[in-house]
Amino acid sequence: MHRSLTRRTTLTGAALAATATAVGLPTAHGDGDPAGGEPGAGSPATKSAPSSEGSRAASDWGPEQPHPWGRPRASGRTLRRTSPHAAGLDGEVLERLPGIIQEGLDHDPPRFAAASVLVASQGSIVYEHSDGYALRWKNAEEQLPRQQWVPARDDTLYDIASISKIFTATAVLQLVEQGRLGLEDTVATHLPRFAEGGKEGVTVEHLLTHVGGLPPFLNLWSDHPDIPSRIDAALTVEPDSAPGTEYVYSDLGLIALGLIVEELTGLGLDEYVREHITAPLGMDETMYTPPQGLHERIAATEYMEATGELVRGHVHDENAHSLGGVAGHAGVFSTAGDLAIFAQMFLGGGRYGKARILQADTVEMMFSDHIAEVTGIGGARRGLGPELEAWFYHAGLTSPYSGTHTGFTGTSMVIDPLTDTIVILLANAVHPTREWSTTSVTRREVSSCVAEALGLVPAQVRDGWHAGHEDETVATLSVPVNLGADSSATLELELFTHLETAYDLLTLEATADGGSTWVPLAGQLTAPDREPVEVPEGQITGWGARRVWHGEFPLTDGGQALTGELELRASVTTDAQVRGLGTWIGRIRVRDGDRDLLDTDRPEDAELVESDGWVRRG
Repeated sequence: MHRSLTRRTTLTGAALAATATAVGLPTAHGDGDPAGGEPGAGSPATKSAPSSEGSRAASDWGPEQPHPWGRPRASGRTLRRTSPHAAGLDGEVLERLPGIIQEGLDHDPPRFAAASVLVASQGSIVYEHSDGYALRWKNAEEQLPRQQWVPARDDTLYDIASISKIFTATAVLQLVEQGRLGLEDTVATHLPRFAEGGKEGVTVEHLLTHVGGLPPFLNLWSDHPDIPSRIDAALTVEPDSAPGTEYVYSDLGLIALGLIVEELTGLGLDEYVREHITAPLGMDETMYTPPQGLHERIAATEYMEATGELVRGHVHDENAHSLGGVAGHAGVFSTAGDLAIFAQMFLGGGRYGKARILQADTVEMMFSDHIAEVTGIGGARRGLGPELEAWFYHAGLTSPYSGTHTGFTGTSMVIDPLTDTIVILLANAVHPTREWSTTSVTRREVSSCVAEALGLVPAQVRDGWHAGHEDETVATLSVPVNLGADSSATLELELFTHLETAYDLLTLEATADGGSTWVPLAGQLTAPDREPVEVPEGQITGWGARRVWHGEFPLTDGGQALTGELELRASVTTDAQVRGLGTWIGRIRVRDGDRDLLDTDRPEDAELVESDGWVRRG
């Protein structure tokens, strides 16, 4: 018997036996939105593959130098509280956050019953806000008497669901640093039963990056009678694909990794995380299986109709609950303040104050993508545990380096190393039912609000034309120009773009026949200290490296100069789900040699620009 099973069996008691034999309970879920936990969330698993046109448009924006997660001289600074202005954020913009939360509460049905949001930047907590009710509903149809409602507070404890996976990944990487475990170790080396079903070649790294070939989940809690049989089922599951060939977000892989931690250390996963992660960091409000004395501070989750239970104080995930409340994929409860410490530790290169949790190079490796060759352009991006470049909730903060994870219950933690910014949104979106959960809409709005407060769009273009900030739209910006027979004119523009890679597109084109046919304008983007970005088909997508680019697009068709009366057009097309900050176009010029045929810095030329769906603040 696995060394942790006796302790787990003691923890679960008779309540699990009742749950396991109940009929009609919901199907267990893959407990993280990256796997499609929310219908329409816009995560890689809920979107179709990008079009070939979108894939071809994806540019190589070049790597940031040095790597944003490379912090060899980490300060280990601890979080303090200060004003947004002192940390370089616009406090007036952050004051929109309560309205964003309120919209989620007022939505029909509500996106969540309660939410707590925390923003930290440059080592300082600059904003906290909580609203709604940690406890409000008796069941999916009936509210509790008003006097029994419990308001959410900044210190409300939430079931953070799959954010728990980051704690498991951190534990695994600590063991890797100690030489007790290798990323290339086969899982079966440490858990022999895992070799069943032809999984002998699956490695620790495969499981951390969700390319181990495992299915997303099994109904362990209902299909197997006790903890030993559930663990055995998780380990011996038949794979769906060969390792390293397909990305499938899987709870089962993290369950196995949690068991490896227990096998190598002789500690339960909860004990290990407490002794080696949360206690050294002073995260006293973070734990598995919260004691009864804390239940009044815990946000309630789902009403389980089959058992008549409103879940509050134990993990919502059925499989984690059936394993004693402690599992590698779910089970952790925490507050926004504690999670901010956890996030700041990563920004500090694995150190927070005097506590060294990971080495700096391990953090860089943890937050570097390992699966792009598997998932392709526009696909999911994964580090060793963290999710990266997740447009569906990083939104305006998305970059190739942004992390970390969401949780099915309505939780998310976004870390932007480029600005040293943390955004935590904790919600009980499954209270009283998972059928109402649409939290990612609010997650995106919160992240983009923080991005605006950070001033990520440079002032140089902020008063220009803006589009791409709405879903499922086509916005066009056009200007006429008349070229002589011997013209060699070029369209030049100032551009800032932040569009969901391969799904949202900026297209630059020209027509010489009144719009019957349009010619794509190939060209090049340049910016100081960056390699040029080629735009061979006149289309641009992706994060844009948070820079203003100077674009030059010769007015030619197949190498032949365009002449006569032309219309030049910039179009932004967005899909139905997920968006970034959009595209800003500042100064527009058409130059022919030394002559400016058009320059929107001249008021009379700016008047020639026609906009349909673009907005201009200047």
